[in-house]
Amino acid sequence: MNEAQEKRAAAQAELNGVPKRVGRSAAEIHAMIDSLGDVKKVIRQADPAELQRLHEALNVEIVYNATARMLVSSIRAVGRDKAGVRGGT
Repeated sequence: MNEAQEKRAAAQAELNGVPKRVGRSAAEIHAMIDSLGDVKKVIRQADPAELQRLHEALNVEIVYNATARMLVSSIRAVGRDKAGVRGGT
C-alpha cells in the first residue's frame, strides 16, 4: 500500500468513528417552536443583558445596518469553528 492509500485508509477509519447525527423532521421542529409560545413578546420584554447571554450561547450575531435601517442576524453552527478545521493540502 502506498503512502496516499495509507492516508486515505486512516482518514476513512477516522470518519467511521464519528457518531452519526440524528436529525429531526420539519414537523418535530415546528412543534418545538410552537411549544415556546409567543417568543416575540418574550424577547421584547426581556432584559437586554439576558438577551446578550442568550445570543452568545446560541452563537447569534446581530448587526444593525443604519443605511438600510434593518438588523442583519447570523448564526454559526456549533462545532463549525475554524479551530476544528484541519490544514489544507
